[in-house]
Amino acid sequence: MREPAFPKAPRFEVGNRVIALVPTNRQQGKQGVVVEVIEPAGDLVYRYVVRFTDGATDTLFGFELELL
Repeated sequence: MREPAFPKAPRFEVGNRVIALVPTNRQQGKQGVVVEVIEPAGDLVYRYVVRFTDGATDTLFGFELELL
C-alpha cells in the first residue's frame, strides 16, 4: 500500500494580504490578511483563516483567495 503524498507547501503564509474570490462566499471581493494556516487533516488541503478589513474572519480554501 502506498503512503499518501505529502501536501505541497501552503499557497499563502500568515501576513499575506489577500482578496476573497468565490461568489458563493459572503466575503467575496473583500480584502484581508491571512492570520492562520491550517495544516491538512487527512485530505491534503490547506485552509486559511483570513481577517478582513471589517474585522470579520472566515476560513477559506486556497482557490478561494488571491494574493494582493
